[in-house]
Amino acid sequence: MLDFQKLSADYQQALLRQVVPFWLKNSRDELCGGYFDTLTTTGDIVETDKYITSQAQQVWAFAWLYNRLDGQSAWLDHARYGAAFLSQFAHNEHLDCYGILDRRGRPVAAAADVVPDSFTVRAYVQMYQATGDDEWSMLAQQTFRTLLHRRATIRLDQVKTLGGFRQLRHLSEPVAVLSAVLDMQPLLSEEIWKEAIDALLLELLREFLDRRTDTLREYVLPEGAFVNTPEGRRLNTGLTFRAVSVLLDLCDQLPNRKLAMQTVTWALRACEQAWDEPNEGFFQYIDFKEQPLPFPDWRQKWAWVHLEALSALTKGYFHTRHPECPKWFKRIHDYVFHVFPDPRHIGWHLVLDHKNHPFMPVKVTHETGCYSAIRCLAETAQTLSKCGQLQPLGRNVRVA
Repeated sequence: MLDFQKLSADYQQALLRQVVPFWLKNSRDELCGGYFDTLTTTGDIVETDKYITSQAQQVWAFAWLYNRLDGQSAWLDHARYGAAFLSQFAHNEHLDCYGILDRRGRPVAAAADVVPDSFTVRAYVQMYQATGDDEWSMLAQQTFRTLLHRRATIRLDQVKTLGGFRQLRHLSEPVAVLSAVLDMQPLLSEEIWKEAIDALLLELLREFLDRRTDTLREYVLPEGAFVNTPEGRRLNTGLTFRAVSVLLDLCDQLPNRKLAMQTVTWALRACEQAWDEPNEGFFQYIDFKEQPLPFPDWRQKWAWVHLEALSALTKGYFHTRHPECPKWFKRIHDYVFHVFPDPRHIGWHLVLDHKNHPFMPVKVTHETGCYSAIRCLAETAQTLSKCGQLQPLGRNVRVA
């Protein structure tokens, strides 16, 4: 039996008592501004370079918490601290975002795509909603326009140079841009917003979706051509769940039952394909042609992958009532709350080996910060509460 309201309380408690305190205590760089992106299990600093995507995600997460939950001033203060660093150092005079900065904010590396720009836009939008300060609104709109122009130029250049060296495109970029467009809705005209949504949907459903298998591919060639390499065949479990979650967020704003059912099918198929039956948990990569995987880390169990799955499945059930969603939710929930919370220190383990033992003594890396942990725990708590309201009084969902 799933007791939606009790589960909702469990997720909110995990968020507020285990996850959020770790970041408030350890991540802020009090000397130079911004946040530290790599921290040990006990919160010690491993690296001082600052990755724009990770910095922006943390600003977004704490401003979003302030806007979505009970508006604790400590959350807004934490977001404001990172946003000040972001607005000063994240981009050049044209508002193109860098990829990496040093501790003091000096550029170290250019961005490989517009994922840093997308999360920076989202951070500014949340700051505007939290503070009402028009400066954040202006920054969001200007950075968003730059993002769209830069991305269109890159995509056009990729098509023009098809005869040159191979260029692969990654699923993370359109998913990040779609998230930014959803956040930008209050600041855009309906026409511009809808046009951006339609273009991104077309890209995801025509280029990244393998229509023969109805599977989201992680890497494609420009215009969606398949490349028969380990990367080209690889499916990214966590990124698939994140894409499903974002598309279901779109269905909240533009109801589309067909799209909701299709995306829930992707999530359930990913559950079936990536679940480690003997040991439980999700492998982070699978080969959709069932070829051997040459990636040494493919069997690792990452917390963010499982949290993205829980968020996607709860949203999927809310939108479609698909009976397999609560079954998989319970299975993943039982595993996650058994293996990922750290019984000795605040916070959750970042990654486990294939036998479900902590893999490395860090809780934060620049690739896996607080974004999935905070967002997914909060979203899952809120969606579970809404799912509880779908049921007749006194009844729960029965799962096998």
